Amino acid sequence: SGSGLEASPTPDSQCKSSTDMAARQRLAVLHGHVVEPPAPRQCGRSSPSASPQPTAAAGLNSSYDFIVVGAGSAGCVVASRLSEDPNVSVLLIEAGGNNQTFAVRSPFLTCPQLQNSEKDWAFRTVPQERTDGRVSCWPRGKTLGGSSSINYMLYVRGDRRNYDQWAKELGCIGWSYDEVLPFFLKSENYVSSVGELGFHGKGGPLQVTHMQDGNFKTKEVSERFVESCVAAGLPVNHDYNGASQEGASLSQVTVKDATRCDTASAYLFQNGAVKRPNLTVLTDHTATRLVFQGSRATGVCLRQASQNSCTPEIVVRARGEIVVCAGTVGTPWLLMLSGVGPAAHIREHGIELVADLPVGENLQDHLFVPTMFPCKPGKEALFFHDKSPKDIIRLLGEYVLGRGMAAFPWVTSLAFLRSGLRKEEDGNDLQVHFVSLVAHDDELSTKNFGTEVRSDRPITDLSRAPTHGVTILPSLILPHSRGTVKLNSADPSVYPAIDPRYFEADVDMQQMVEAYKFVRKVATTGPLSEVLDAEKIDESIPHPPESEAYMREHIARNAITIYHPVGTARMGLAGDPKAVVGPTLKVHGLSGLRVADASIMPTTVSGNTNAPSIMIGERAADLLKSEYGLASA
Repeated sequence: SGSGLEASPTPDSQCKSSTDMAARQRLAVLHGHVVEPPAPRQCGRSSPSASPQPTAAAGLNSSYDFIVVGAGSAGCVVASRLSEDPNVSVLLIEAGGNNQTFAVRSPFLTCPQLQNSEKDWAFRTVPQERTDGRVSCWPRGKTLGGSSSINYMLYVRGDRRNYDQWAKELGCIGWSYDEVLPFFLKSENYVSSVGELGFHGKGGPLQVTHMQDGNFKTKEVSERFVESCVAAGLPVNHDYNGASQEGASLSQVTVKDATRCDTASAYLFQNGAVKRPNLTVLTDHTATRLVFQGSRATGVCLRQASQNSCTPEIVVRARGEIVVCAGTVGTPWLLMLSGVGPAAHIREHGIELVADLPVGENLQDHLFVPTMFPCKPGKEALFFHDKSPKDIIRLLGEYVLGRGMAAFPWVTSLAFLRSGLRKEEDGNDLQVHFVSLVAHDDELSTKNFGTEVRSDRPITDLSRAPTHGVTILPSLILPHSRGTVKLNSADPSVYPAIDPRYFEADVDMQQMVEAYKFVRKVATTGPLSEVLDAEKIDESIPHPPESEAYMREHIARNAITIYHPVGTARMGLAGDPKAVVGPTLKVHGLSGLRVADASIMPTTVSGNTNAPSIMIGERAADLLKSEYGLASA
């Protein structure tokens, strides 16, 4: 790349505004910063300030203006937006490979097979005491697009009260809903007539559609769910991303023309960013640690995916800043490997301490519980059967034509509501996911969710599940429980210990019980009750099915992650002992380093977390562009 951020004072620059001048002075200082020649690094050494000997890598420069670590939901956004200025060089690093494959791009056919594939980090939690001692599977995208390439494509921003609470109560200045809404709009190209004026963007990279506009086999039963939510006391709200979130609707999804719209497709490929000469996208390379000189982050150590832990690392320097976008697990993992984290924990692993910060704390996640309802005899035509040759042949034909069920994700309807167990200012704490089919693949369920087929619990055997029916999932989306991500080793090839501490706060269980009660009410009320039979009951639970004791036991046995971890590099003011980054996403006490992904959320949002992660990427890019005076496309 060219000189990039370098800016020398000129007569013309004397006439710039004070803001522009300050930005140019910052850039000149950065380019005047002298980096000493790196010293050799011995395999196994764990000092973040000891500079490894660079190893030549084809196509890589020795330094870039900006380095973005993690080409996921936020990282692709940050790299794409920064590289809009042709005068800066940007390196985007991804541990996985390309995502432009049929398996990733198909929204229905192959989505469940992406977990535990080469495109998934396939993390696992420690056993969870309050969920029957089970280990939870935590898929995280290991490919361009990150988790936006392997998720279920629901487009949900959250409740506006979540963001207002960040700004008013948690010190996140500039992150109220009115302040982040422009970044949601900037990212979006909303291609539906169903939506509220002023709450959706046009012309952005991210394609968002509304399933209300679709024509698919299970649309009628999906609409029956919405109507039954109304009968159960919830309003219809066809735009839960509009002025208010509460209510029921068919889903808004990041899909267009039967194709997934992940952030790599949207921000790198479809807009041509990947062809920019000033943007380098490096796949199949893992960032093993960050390099510091004093309190300044100056580089990233890389290792090719096929290399072992004793292979010499590649070191790439950052003239400007490093933006870590490795996700709620990957970001704290990398920071702690680099000496940024709780002092005692860092030293316990023999790593030199760079900054004592609460990295890896404040972990939050969403949970849901699958509940199955078979269809009534004679109503089978309304439903999809995943083992029916007729339905499978029809599905394949629909995919070729880009329509029908093959054109959309699995979750066809959603509902948002409050349990009454949190103050109203918190926002909706419950969600319901409606899947218009019943899955029958035990092996896939075990791999994806950590479930186990048990002879003493017949309900766990999906081969015995109803042939036709629906799966309704009561969901806890504002938990009180907080967990951790910790190092297991200073070796970057050893996965971290993930402990979400599900249901550690008993009020979380009570909230989930309220969600379960609502689901039962919906299934037995209104138009849905006309086509569904009674809920599939776990007869091994020694409590009456209608009792709260049964519901608690059923939840403990079956609650699974919705794949929405957040919070491990919490945003807050410098004086906040729980905060890792400030409102500008700079890591407290350090320079040249920011975090931009779901890990910065101080509290989780009311809903699926992909859209907020993309917004965070847009916000981060805007902060950087403003500070450095960078141009936009």
